[in-house]
Amino acid sequence: MKIGIIAPIDERIPPRTHGGIGRIVSVLADGLVDKGHSVTLFASGDSKSKAKIMPIFPKSLEQKISYIDDPKAREAYLQIGIAKILAALRKEKFDVVNNHFGWRLVPFNDSITSTFVTTLHTPLDQMNKQITFTEYKHTSFISISNAQRKPLPHLNYLATIYNGINIDLYNFSPRHDNYFLFLGRMSPEKGASDAIRIAKKLKTKLIMAGAIFGWDRQYFSSKIKPHIDGKNIRFIGEVNDREKNRLFNRAKALLAPTHWNEPFGLVFVEAMACGTPIIAMERGSIPEIVVHGKTGFIANSLSQMIRYCKSIDEIDRTLCRKRAQHFTAQIMINKYEKVFSRLMKRSY
Repeated sequence: MKIGIIAPIDERIPPRTHGGIGRIVSVLADGLVDKGHSVTLFASGDSKSKAKIMPIFPKSLEQKISYIDDPKAREAYLQIGIAKILAALRKEKFDVVNNHFGWRLVPFNDSITSTFVTTLHTPLDQMNKQITFTEYKHTSFISISNAQRKPLPHLNYLATIYNGINIDLYNFSPRHDNYFLFLGRMSPEKGASDAIRIAKKLKTKLIMAGAIFGWDRQYFSSKIKPHIDGKNIRFIGEVNDREKNRLFNRAKALLAPTHWNEPFGLVFVEAMACGTPIIAMERGSIPEIVVHGKTGFIANSLSQMIRYCKSIDEIDRTLCRKRAQHFTAQIMINKYEKVFSRLMKRSY
């Protein structure tokens, strides 16, 4: 098949540090090339892939301060990106075009001559997506969890395909050091400040790693930074794959006191691949990924999360590793290939 994959243009593919969507796009594009398909990746020009790269901007937009700090500048860059993507799609015909760019590209579905399917990576309860996806519910969608569908159950879903990782890249550890880990954006929706509350209540060590975006700087300054003492509460910023692997490998558990409905949560699979159990709030896809009492604990309140932290050594870390094998890159790639093949046959 001749496949076009449209990546987010704010980050390099694969991302250097943060970027769950970019990691999935990278693994998917490379995997489809390995299976013999002709793949074109619409991405920033500094991306690296086995696929042919169609550069939308010379470099990822995350390197532009105006994109990070100014919402109006960010919207302008995204509009320009859409125009460049559409111009490129008019010049070349694909059997299937898979959109990972997001909701902004969906209204152009009917003007794209190639068969078009959008993978949904974010929650569907936000108003911009509610309006856009309801208006264009006839277009094709792939969800990344069953829970993700709940706000908009009547869209034209072709499949639920869980995100996948190359599990061999993650080192399993049967033992842990005495610290909890929070890894994710320093944002209210991820519950970063709640992770600190849990650690302080337990009087235990917490390592925090993740990005601080412009719109979260005030939150970080007021809710996170005052509690960082460099000893019991440590913040180490963004980490690369090697550093992330080491953090997961030795963590007692990954804390996820999330406030939003997680559409998937790649970080949970990465943690389990290293043998690290999850203690999370019952939000979105989490019950589809974490097996309560087997690979971690799912709580309904912060106080319940604290109680579960005290019982974390009851979890067998080998079961976490086994659970992660349900979310491998190869499973994901094979499922995308089947959906694309079905779409191609339908278009002829």
